[in-house]
Amino acid sequence: MPASSWFLFAVPVLVWSTTFFVITFQLNSPTTPAYAVAIRFMVAALLLFIWVKGRKLPIKLSGRHHGIAATSGVCAYGISYVLTYLSELVIPSGLVAIAFTLMVFFTPLFARIAHGTKITRATWIGGSIGLFGVSLMFLPDLLDAGATTIAGWGVGAMLVAALVSSIASVLSIQLNRDAVPVVIYTAWAMFYGASATFIYALLSGQTLVFDPRLSFWLALAYLSWAGTLLAFLCYLILLKREGPTKAMYISVLSPVGAVIVSVFIEGLRPAALTWFGIGISLVGAWYTLTHKQS
Repeated sequence: MPASSWFLFAVPVLVWSTTFFVITFQLNSPTTPAYAVAIRFMVAALLLFIWVKGRKLPIKLSGRHHGIAATSGVCAYGISYVLTYLSELVIPSGLVAIAFTLMVFFTPLFARIAHGTKITRATWIGGSIGLFGVSLMFLPDLLDAGATTIAGWGVGAMLVAALVSSIASVLSIQLNRDAVPVVIYTAWAMFYGASATFIYALLSGQTLVFDPRLSFWLALAYLSWAGTLLAFLCYLILLKREGPTKAMYISVLSPVGAVIVSVFIEGLRPAALTWFGIGISLVGAWYTLTHKQS
């Protein structure tokens, strides 16, 4: 990949590696996770709209493109996040990471179905190495948790979350093919996703309460700007330039980065198997990112 693509790849990996830790500042909050997510994406959408307006770029979309952006946004910034939060109440976080790693297969497969994009050998080999590595990383935690703590519906919900996230990525590919600017459709997609999450929270009977803690709002600011605006824009531009196989490997390396962040910030002492899994994941990344997708 050219240097600019490596940059676009590295930014989401580095940022999303830290968001796992930053989210801990929003735990035990009177603001429910659904409202926190909705506020996060609505703030990000408004910031993008302000930037677009300041650059005097055309903000309008056709009715068809609004439909695609809305579907993509509800999937990526609504359903996926809500299911992830609900799943983490009943299944270990390691299973969440493993489920999202499956996007390295889901997205190229859906791109093949929707656009006829070729699925290369590098996709299957690199994806398999990555999935194996992430599974090894979290195997000690899963063994400690035991099967009795794992709810089947939580696993199913995470699989659905990974599926709809992959669908959103393929819809973004369609918008790219239609030459819709990334910043424009991203702003609308985040707006629709945030709106859908607000509606879900209201219909589920959740009360909107604003957290009085400064740490909550500082975390929200970081998640809105870096974890949402910066990371997703880099990811979507990379998806446009390099295709789904390389862009999807971000879902493999982000959990790796999260473990490393936890080692330095939270004093985590990973098991030997976890370190071995990290090594395997890095091998998979090297293979996927350095091999031609042909």
